[in-house]
Amino acid sequence: MEKIIYSLFFLLILRISLAQTVVSNASYEALDPSFTQKNKNEIILSWIEKRTDGVHFFRKTWKIDLQKWQESEELPIDRNASTHAEGMPKLAYKKSGECLLLYEINKPSTKTRFSGDLMYAMESQGKWSKAITIHQDTTAGLSHSFGKIIPLTNGEVGAFWLDVKSGPKGRTLVHAVTSPTKGFGEMRILDQQTCECCRIDALADEKGGLAIVYRDLNNKGERDMGFIQSTNFGKTFSKPVPLFEDHWEVNACPHAGPSLAKSSKELEAAWYTGAEGSKGIKWMKVGNKQMILHLKGDKFRMPQLASNSVGSTALVYAEIKQKEDNYFKQIQLVTKIGSKITTISVSQDLIDCSNPAIIGNGKGYLIAYQAEGKILVSSRTSDTE
Repeated sequence: MEKIIYSLFFLLILRISLAQTVVSNASYEALDPSFTQKNKNEIILSWIEKRTDGVHFFRKTWKIDLQKWQESEELPIDRNASTHAEGMPKLAYKKSGECLLLYEINKPSTKTRFSGDLMYAMESQGKWSKAITIHQDTTAGLSHSFGKIIPLTNGEVGAFWLDVKSGPKGRTLVHAVTSPTKGFGEMRILDQQTCECCRIDALADEKGGLAIVYRDLNNKGERDMGFIQSTNFGKTFSKPVPLFEDHWEVNACPHAGPSLAKSSKELEAAWYTGAEGSKGIKWMKVGNKQMILHLKGDKFRMPQLASNSVGSTALVYAEIKQKEDNYFKQIQLVTKIGSKITTISVSQDLIDCSNPAIIGNGKGYLIAYQAEGKILVSSRTSDTE
């Protein structure tokens, strides 16, 4: 009886704590929510708004101690910046406080309509530098995109992205890091052959661990998740290995990247697979490939993981639903209470939502997502694990 009362009480608190806030300007189409951690007390949410003159980019600071948002501010970005969800503009902070902005510029050529540059700019003491390419080769017609930037334990920022094709298939996965008061240095190739167009995720820890997960591409044409790690602060990296063998062979780019989170015990990953007989979202413990959850079917997409200050992890995703003649995608939140998995709806019925993002907020989480042209944020403020 105590367990039943406890579970009902937990669900009641959880539902109350998921109040929704619109953070974008309702007069414009908003998309691409993304979180980053600035320091122990500040979380940064960024997003895009499409206006008549092109792309506008915004950030908003959440104070963890106050559980309160600060005023939004617009950041400089090219009006023609790419806005697709797998390669959305992103922010990351050095320990010294400098902010890095990474974004794509699509430059179609006679060779391919997908060619373009990956640009970055750095903010220091409130002033932004001119955006430059993160890659050295700026030859027209080449593709540099799908970037990810993360803070590193040495106080700098690391970048991972998909660069030019080096073999018969796919593209290369590359890595570069900043240096004190400066931007990114020369890139290093980590994998010679990956899937062409899925987002990358990476995490660094205080012990020198660095983990990278991405959609790989093998010689059979299988587009399963690849995994690379470093145990010495990125001085050397392991050879690429399959994160999990789904054996999804598809002659197209899924445009669906993975997500990583570090619990108090182990590294966890989530991703979508379209493999025959295994479709859906998989959530797994990386070390032993133990499956935490498998949402089977083609209605579950866009998985994103996060951990909080007590080492718990949570998953958000978009689920395709139907009510009578209405189809819509609903954002779902999955939490773990010991071995118990609990799922609740974050967004409302009949409102089409997509591209969820999640980050730890003290013992709880912040969840942002697109909802019919707006960016909404929900705060889960309780945690009972």
